[in-house]
Amino acid sequence: MDGSRGIQLRGYRRVFRIERRLYKFDRWRIPYPHGVPLRGIGYFLAVEFGVVVLSRMPGAGALVALWGPLISFLGVPLFGAFVLMQGWIDGRPPHHALASVIAWWLGPRDLAGLAACPRRGSEIVPVAELTVAFDARESFPVPGRVRGPVLVTFRYPGEVRAEGAPPWVRDRDRRLARARRYRVRRRRGAAPMLRGKVVSVPRGRVVVIE
Repeated sequence: MDGSRGIQLRGYRRVFRIERRLYKFDRWRIPYPHGVPLRGIGYFLAVEFGVVVLSRMPGAGALVALWGPLISFLGVPLFGAFVLMQGWIDGRPPHHALASVIAWWLGPRDLAGLAACPRRGSEIVPVAELTVAFDARESFPVPGRVRGPVLVTFRYPGEVRAEGAPPWVRDRDRRLARARRYRVRRRRGAAPMLRGKVVSVPRGRVVVIE
């Protein structure tokens, strides 16, 4: 018993599933004691169809004709059906594995919760207004970056530093108006304002909250 080999079963369906076999046509019994599996007949017809298609193509047709009709239309389908009947891919027959590959190739590439979702970076619905608020568990703002055009409301006093303005512009208000990027840092210990400050960020400008 030490040299005995077990049978690997990948699922209970393999145990209770009975393979369908063909033993006779009407009254003529097939001269094979174990019968011919219907799956093998399907493989034979599929390979036969492939050979017929190749025989009608300009380049492959000459090769099929070189083998002769007996080998091309009988020997090749029989050999192909025999090879496909012997092969199992991850515990599944070849046609099941091929169907899975085709379904994966034609299926969506982006999934969310195993359901199809839009691709990354695609725009579903243009957002006209977006509100970002804290959950009151932190006393400091969460760092972020906002790109205009957008309206930003600040509830706490902060310090603004303009970046990207022309170096020859010295006036503070003009530098703020011509800056490409604004860095905002909240003042430590400052109380919230009674009314928030609404800042309009033009297109192409960026607000960086530190």
